[in-house]
Amino acid sequence: MAGNAQEAGPFNLLRPLLLMSYSAYYLIPTIIELILSFNFKPFFSFDDFKDAWFARFWVFFGPRSRENAAPKVMPLLQNSARGVCLDIGPGSGQWLYLFARANNKDITKIYGVEPNRGMHKALRENAVAAGLSDVYEIIGCGAEELSTKGGIQPNSIDTIITVQCLCSIPTPQRIIKELYPLLKPGGRWLVYEHVRTKYTGDFVETWQAALNHIWPHFFNGCDIRRPTDEWLLQAGDWEEVKLRPGEGEGKYDTVPHVIGTLTKKK
Repeated sequence: MAGNAQEAGPFNLLRPLLLMSYSAYYLIPTIIELILSFNFKPFFSFDDFKDAWFARFWVFFGPRSRENAAPKVMPLLQNSARGVCLDIGPGSGQWLYLFARANNKDITKIYGVEPNRGMHKALRENAVAAGLSDVYEIIGCGAEELSTKGGIQPNSIDTIITVQCLCSIPTPQRIIKELYPLLKPGGRWLVYEHVRTKYTGDFVETWQAALNHIWPHFFNGCDIRRPTDEWLLQAGDWEEVKLRPGEGEGKYDTVPHVIGTLTKKK
């Protein structure tokens, strides 16, 4: 149950440094892979290089991140999505097994909005493995381009899914407001996201702010200080809000989460 897990101690403040070291390890292999494949374009664009770097790193780290977060995310996602779903920033598709057709017969369509094309191969493979090949469609644009390039119409989505993605998309507050109208009345938004710490005045607030200057470079633009939960509440009229802090997270968590659901007013 949420809130029953024991909070981590002060050494947990060092955990982000360990995670960044994992990412840094993949710098050299990424460079070697690009050279051997004669793909020199990323060397002339820092953004393209970071995409290639993160894509290679995430193939390794994504499944391990999933294993760590699964006990918290599974109760939220498993059998909770229905109808037409909008899966924002699915990455390599590490959570798609939770939407397997065998266990989610109410899903009729899933649009996977993933701008990093380096992730698409693994994303397609995971969709096939989950038995979703006939309903999962990858949209290779950013969430901010859904209305223009994605062809998603207002009031057409039954379920929006955002799992650790709103921390890294551009202009998140604006995008959250643009996603809200896509939900049908009564539609649900499933959320598991990094948020700014609530322990203002404690050391963790200063530590989080300091780390956030370098963390985004190792995690493809991820910003761990966004008040995403507050922006979601402000996005529109909600009939029901069930948001809570990540299980067992407290004043020594530099990368805290919010988890839960929001149901659009009918």
